Amino acid sequence: MNSPIKGTGSGIPVGLLVGVLGVIGIAGLIAIGAWSLSGNIKLSTIPVAGEWQAKGKPWRIELRPDKTVVSSTGPEQPGDSQAWTSEPGAYRVDYFGNLWVTLKNGRIYSAALAPPSGALVPTASNRFDLIETGTEAVTVFERVPPAKPNPPGSP
Repeated sequence: MNSPIKGTGSGIPVGLLVGVLGVIGIAGLIAIGAWSLSGNIKLSTIPVAGEWQAKGKPWRIELRPDKTVVSSTGPEQPGDSQAWTSEPGAYRVDYFGNLWVTLKNGRIYSAALAPPSGALVPTASNRFDLIETGTEAVTVFERVPPAKPNPPGSP
């Protein structure tokens, strides 16, 4: 009776092949995930510094390039003798394109500056909806156009 002949071992071991392909597959999935996340939003494309006016309310906020904010509110009626009041604070834009405003009085506000993933229409860069945390009150803010300087020699 003849015994079966063993192979000479010239092939690639199946265990090694599965291991190598598994490592390559996991690395590929991580790379695809990082690529898709980084492609959603670029923080440099969201300019928020400037002056913003609440629509229909006497409320202005100034977002400064040094990440500080000044919130100013005025009287409800233009003829009231109450003066404008200011409240300092800070702001930041997170990775997902959300604006977070924290005032010194403890109030926290947020606004989505970037369009949601898969949105067909981009959001306008000259307005945002500021939502107060806790009450969920929404205030629409629009960018105040910069004042045009007077040309030299004009009164």
